[in-house]
Amino acid sequence: MPGPISNRPITTPTIGAPNVPPRSFDVSQVTAQELAKLKQSSPSLAKTIEQAKTTYAAELKAGARITVTTTAANGGAPVLTLVPPGFDPKKPATVQTHYHGDVTSVAAPNGSHTGNIKEQFARDPQRVFVLPEAQGNVGGTGTNWNNVRDQAGTVTDALAGAGVSPVEGSKYVVSAHSAGGRALAAAMKPPGTLKADQLVLLDCLYESTNGPGANTAILNAVKAGGLKNVSDVVIVATGSYPADRDAAMKSAGGDKVRMEKLVPRQGLSNHEASARNHLVPKPR
Repeated sequence: MPGPISNRPITTPTIGAPNVPPRSFDVSQVTAQELAKLKQSSPSLAKTIEQAKTTYAAELKAGARITVTTTAANGGAPVLTLVPPGFDPKKPATVQTHYHGDVTSVAAPNGSHTGNIKEQFARDPQRVFVLPEAQGNVGGTGTNWNNVRDQAGTVTDALAGAGVSPVEGSKYVVSAHSAGGRALAAAMKPPGTLKADQLVLLDCLYESTNGPGANTAILNAVKAGGLKNVSDVVIVATGSYPADRDAAMKSAGGDKVRMEKLVPRQGLSNHEASARNHLVPKPR
């Protein structure tokens, strides 16, 4: 398991946000009294911790390290970090940042991403999940991703808060499902700031009802060099938006971009399955 959590300030340069020292909380160590105080000062943070305690109770009991960090890199909104039981800090890890869609939250018990993460915990102890939350999302009425500032900085702060220092050979994945495309678009400004061995677009190339949305923003970022620090791009679509959007993204990204077929799953809509089955596609 990772070493103890450090509460020392972490100086991470962020884009468009003040350099506020991150705070990290070990979910298993937060007392009822501490949680009550947080509910008064930071309701969203408290709710994330509370949800994580319940949603991942079995994983915590099995030895998982679960932390919640607040960082300027994510605009001060909570970031949930999940380190599986059996994680070996001496072995290479796969670190996956996932931006969720609407009508869910990072620790939602029935989230499309939650079921997949639990499955991954069972089969891959070296996969660490970094789950940024949208501002005011937990207990709120909408999913506002305007808080996203710096994806790489978010990962740095989240891993430091969890006591994880990936060794040589570790891989980094960034995925976005549905409305998480808005978070990805924000993370790609300025172009080249997104850093990952693999980027996964999970049925997220949607437009706004009032005009250009995440699809246009991501496409423009790709055209401007947004994939400079990304090696492999996978698009998983369900046919819920026009196929020409996928074609345009492939054209803009060149050889880095490829399509992967959706694998349906019983009991889930294809849109939900795009997150559940393909949160971790096979590498190129």
